[in-house]
Amino acid sequence: MRHFDVVVLGAGPAGASTALGLRKSHPHLSVVMVEACDFHAMRPAEILSREAIPILQQLDVLDFFLEQNHPQLAAAPCPIDGSTAPYDLYAGSVIVRHFPNSEPAPRPPSHRARIAASGASFIRATMVDVKCLADNSWQIVAQSPLKSHTLNASFVVDATGRSARFATEIGVPQFAHDAMVGVARVLNLENAEQLRYLPLIEPFEHGWWYSALTADKRLAVVAMTDADISKQQQFTDIASWADHLREAPLTQERVAGLKGDGDLSVRVAHTRNLQSCCDKTWLAVGDAAASVDPMASQGISRALHFGIHASDAIGGHFQSEESSLDNYEALVQMEFQNNLSLLATIYRSESRWEHAPFWLRRKATPEGGTNLNTDRKSMPFSSNATNGIAKTGVRATNKIEVARIT
Repeated sequence: MRHFDVVVLGAGPAGASTALGLRKSHPHLSVVMVEACDFHAMRPAEILSREAIPILQQLDVLDFFLEQNHPQLAAAPCPIDGSTAPYDLYAGSVIVRHFPNSEPAPRPPSHRARIAASGASFIRATMVDVKCLADNSWQIVAQSPLKSHTLNASFVVDATGRSARFATEIGVPQFAHDAMVGVARVLNLENAEQLRYLPLIEPFEHGWWYSALTADKRLAVVAMTDADISKQQQFTDIASWADHLREAPLTQERVAGLKGDGDLSVRVAHTRNLQSCCDKTWLAVGDAAASVDPMASQGISRALHFGIHASDAIGGHFQSEESSLDNYEALVQMEFQNNLSLLATIYRSESRWEHAPFWLRRKATPEGGTNLNTDRKSMPFSSNATNGIAKTGVRATNKIEVARIT
């Protein structure tokens, strides 16, 4: 059994930034990342804004990010802070999500080598068992296609996304505040000019449509709605999905004449949080700690930002700073509550479908939520899941084009 000071479960943006932050600021700590995914599955329309550049610089990975040649979108003319300086958007996954992917040359350096250069270890495997030992350390069993790995850790980071796999396994209550899913299709573009598209949000009776470029220079189009509405309105049927798309004229105009590849994909996108995101020997970061409706436009930058905070909290813990984890808990909970209020404000600004279930459910700031640990069977979604016409005006806000919702 191999011992590490910190085991990071999950190598997405939050997990990778936590590990890299630890290795940079606390190099005396031994760190291993455990990731189940090979990152080949489609993750439609992930966007990184220029706001993340200082974080990438802080992690010493900005140059490596730029080497990946993600499509760069048009500079937006009016940043939300009112300044006139343009900013950039990059279509595709942030670089830290790529680190564990062992792609061959000619894209140097290899992602796994990048992890090794930081001093962290990497294991491609799935956590299958966890035990708290008598000395309050953790025993993690992770299974790869070829072997089983048994790891001992003084501290565990849950960066497993909305599933919060580790926290769920040790019995931490988590609460869902809605039942949102995204039903996506990827379309092929016909010319280079279309690669300059900014992401677009457009509301309709049953939710909102989101469209943006993918890393491989295609257009992802996603219907965001609630799981029960998706079932009732048959959003997972391509013909029905296309019929509903006609309710969003700006998005419909974008996709006119474009051909799609493959079937629709469904992803859970509900707002949820853990009752507590840390204790004396573990913490959750990113979507594992608290995940919010994509309308809040937090995404990858938020995950990177909180990965830095998590690494600082863990470093403080190992230096016997008693308040470090408490301060992290308070920060995560405050940010989550602020996002709930923000979302309620955004959704209240739409008045055309006041009595439609999707919009009616979002008029008030959510409180409490449904306990997923006890009421999972009653929820209209699973953690394993994968009358109006929008006005034609478009305004730029928060790094995306938004069809007016007033």
